[in-house]
Amino acid sequence: MIRRVLERPLFDPLVNETIRATVPGPLRPGLEVATHLGDPATVLVVALGFAWIGSSRKRGARVLAVALVAFAVTNGLKGLFVLERPVEQLAFAADDYGGYAFPSGHALGAAAVYGAVALAAEWSRPRRRYAVAGVLIALVALSRLVLGVHYVGDVVAGAAIGIGIAVGVLWLLTIDPGRLFAMAGALAVASYATPARAFMPATVGAALGAVGAWYALERRPRRLEGSPTAFGLAALAVLAVRLLSTTQGIHWSLEIGGYVLAVGVAVASALGSHRTPR
Repeated sequence: MIRRVLERPLFDPLVNETIRATVPGPLRPGLEVATHLGDPATVLVVALGFAWIGSSRKRGARVLAVALVAFAVTNGLKGLFVLERPVEQLAFAADDYGGYAFPSGHALGAAAVYGAVALAAEWSRPRRRYAVAGVLIALVALSRLVLGVHYVGDVVAGAAIGIGIAVGVLWLLTIDPGRLFAMAGALAVASYATPARAFMPATVGAALGAVGAWYALERRPRRLEGSPTAFGLAALAVLAVRLLSTTQGIHWSLEIGGYVLAVGVAVASALGSHRTPR
């Protein structure tokens, strides 16, 4: 229904071809690399990093909640609409590039997390933060079109929804961060009933790890908290689990377990980077 209503120009293959043709050939490999700025593992590590260096525990936790809600919403919407990718347009991507197209998970995740960091951070001027976030989001969105794995409508919708999630979680919702983590996990579990399940293990595992660390350690400092080494290893573990899941196809139970441990340690360490709750 969406594609029939907005077939041109948002879901027109010719628009994809035109956009890709305007990008000089030497720049295309760079965009192939830039697309990883919107990878779930990348934006999750960015959100965890902000939780570590942000000005307060709750503000950092809310940025992490933005990431988890974004993952859960992505999976739910992909499973609801079940729109195929423009496979006839694949350029750099592998022939068996899987999953559903609408909305673009990379564009949604990038818009949600980079937008949330720009909104929540207190360094530099707001305009500069928004400009940097906008450039990163635009790069991810353009890369998905040049790769040929999304239509314009997929990335536009993804970016708009992502910004909406960032604004909603940071400015409109007053729910405790732990409950936001739990809500994201519950939504991800519910989305298992749909055909789209790519984001489900990561979201459930990350949500469980975040919930456990938040409620266990928010007001009770532990030796693990505040350790840069623990945080660094946990962040690397997030990337490693993602790499294994995409290249080796590890069982979903191992993927969930890996995210539980990695995100739990990262959140516990990030909590300790702020010596007193704020």
